[in-house]
Amino acid sequence: MSNLLIAALAYGAATLLYLVPTYIEGERTGGQWSGHRIAGLVFCFFWPLLTVVLICKAATATSKPTFIFVDYPVPLQPKPAGRPRD
Repeated sequence: MSNLLIAALAYGAATLLYLVPTYIEGERTGGQWSGHRIAGLVFCFFWPLLTVVLICKAATATSKPTFIFVDYPVPLQPKPAGRPRD
């Protein structure tokens, strides 16, 4: 098997992973063949390519984002002592 054939088979398998759930979702919602449903099925052929581009772009990025999860304390006003006023 050539590398091109292996790549085509992998691309076809990835396309099916996107295409089958999209088709099933269309059938569950009534099965009407509208322009939006056809466009969704056509876009399934491009998602594998876009996924590969996104992964390559993220892998070759020169600067990696740093996420810092810090919850700074908020100073609270002390409650006055004593009974509440009526």
